[in-house]
Amino acid sequence: MKPTFKLDAHPRRPRPLLSEPPAGYFDKLPTQIMARLPQADARPAVPGWLAWLTPAMRTGLASVAVLGGFAASFFLSGPAPEPPVAVASLDAVPRTELVGYLLTSGARVENTDLAVLTAAHPNITKGFLHASEEELAQALDDQPSEDLTYL
Repeated sequence: MKPTFKLDAHPRRPRPLLSEPPAGYFDKLPTQIMARLPQADARPAVPGWLAWLTPAMRTGLASVAVLGGFAASFFLSGPAPEPPVAVASLDAVPRTELVGYLLTSGARVENTDLAVLTAAHPNITKGFLHASEEELAQALDDQPSEDLTYL
């Protein structure tokens, strides 16, 4: 069986002392590194009158030119063409022709369609037939029904 290991029983080795850096080494280090880098031209070549402007003014002039170009293209493009409105063309069709189309085309007119139509044109109901309850019941009874669930 192995004896238990106790860290306190083992003495530490003495650390070798490292030499300290020269005085002011870390203060001068960034300057020495920057001095080793290749130097670019202090000022890029700017043509003519732009050389008289400060860099902030040149940036402002560039942004005004870009925004002015966008604004000019927007205003010179003109208004967008409006698509033709289909509702206006349906108003020109006579009602008798619309009713004939709905009766012969097999399109099913639901109550919601009639509700929307009467909401848009409140006086349209003047042309409807005014039938009594007995006439409506007789007309519904005369309709053929193939499904027995409706009876």
